[in-house]
Amino acid sequence: MLVVHILWTLLALNLLVLAHEGGHYLAARNAGIKIYEFSIGFGPRLFGWRKNDIDYSVRALFLGGFVRMAGVEETIEGGKDDEQLADDDPSNFKNKSLWARVAVLFAGPFSNYVVAFILFAVAYAFFGVPYDIVDEQAKVGYVIAKSPAYQSGLAVGDKIVAIDGQPIENWDAMTAIIRQNPEKKLTLTISRNGQNLSIDIIPRQAFGQTEPYGEIGVQREISLKRLGFVDSIKTAGRQVWYLNVATVRVLTGKEKADFMGPVGLVSEVG
Repeated sequence: MLVVHILWTLLALNLLVLAHEGGHYLAARNAGIKIYEFSIGFGPRLFGWRKNDIDYSVRALFLGGFVRMAGVEETIEGGKDDEQLADDDPSNFKNKSLWARVAVLFAGPFSNYVVAFILFAVAYAFFGVPYDIVDEQAKVGYVIAKSPAYQSGLAVGDKIVAIDGQPIENWDAMTAIIRQNPEKKLTLTISRNGQNLSIDIIPRQAFGQTEPYGEIGVQREISLKRLGFVDSIKTAGRQVWYLNVATVRVLTGKEKADFMGPVGLVSEVG
């Protein structure tokens, strides 16, 4: 499953890159700007072809790309031009109208929003969206390696039914007790294969927390709900809108930069 997730992540990241650079490319061609090269990836060229006086290439480092066009500085899209157009050439980016230049630069990120919307909608329709059930049991869905839970023998599928003899009704009740008891021994009563077992565990202090905050290194079992066509479209639209609002809030200093970037986006989708 890990290999599948990695392959899916790389595929989705390169799809976002292709969409971003494709947006610049299409807008530049529509504006009549001279394009030298359209590349997916950086580094050594693996293969490519030439069509309509444009070089198309795929390069070794598959985590980026660029569109090399006349009149655009290398700091914007990468790669200096071996050919130089005259300063007054109408196909030079610098000689286009302000609106044409803005459209070319804006087309990249706009394409990312479109692709993100499609990825979210497809993922919500075919895989589902995580949802919380208030009264769901404290069932372990994942154990982090070398964590207190891992070292104490907790396993995926275990249900935590009590802590120090106090019944645990749901996941939130379990985490509340653990958070309040960093570096203190707790006795967990778990249900495994129909049998109740007792496990001693010492929550560790959560990294980066200045206040006492215990954790044992487990994640809840993820519940997914597949959405219908209309609901997946609506939910994808809300998610993309949230990303847009979060970006604006970070740029204006109203929120810390902890919202998802491209990698986080792919993780959310995948």
